[in-house]
Amino acid sequence: MLNSPFYHSQLKVLAKDGSIFENSYQVVGEDGALPQGDVVLTVEQLDQLANISGKKALYVTVDASPEDHQFPLEQLDTIFIEFAGFNDGRGYSFAALLRRQGYQGELRAVGDIFKDVLNYLKRSGFDSFVIKEGKDIEEAAAGLNDFTQPYQSSTAVATAHYQTGR
Repeated sequence: MLNSPFYHSQLKVLAKDGSIFENSYQVVGEDGALPQGDVVLTVEQLDQLANISGKKALYVTVDASPEDHQFPLEQLDTIFIEFAGFNDGRGYSFAALLRRQGYQGELRAVGDIFKDVLNYLKRSGFDSFVIKEGKDIEEAAAGLNDFTQPYQSSTAVATAHYQTGR
């Protein structure tokens, strides 16, 4: 079951450009009823994808690796990738793998997300972030551009600009 704090109507989402917007996605009801509008499904609910009238999203947990599952990437507007804890980096790998598989839609990081990890998430290919409850989204937004010259190339930075110290 999806954690409800990620999907309430007042939820604020931080975009990688620093803008803040409200979440529009809803989850399938406890009774299995599909809501109208934008919907996020679990891997187990993917058979309902064709019945969604709005934007379509998938919620990926650490148990649903893109290496082990064939997701209908061309049908998805957003993929939510859950970070269960700060010390679990599988979400970074999932994002990079999905980008290498050709996914062009929005990747949204949810879970244990806070200011200090945002630049790493951006570099892994994430477009938006749900900041952990209790953390300041404005402070996180201000820190998005703390690092402007990456030393390594990445999914988001094809060619790094090496600093020479001059």
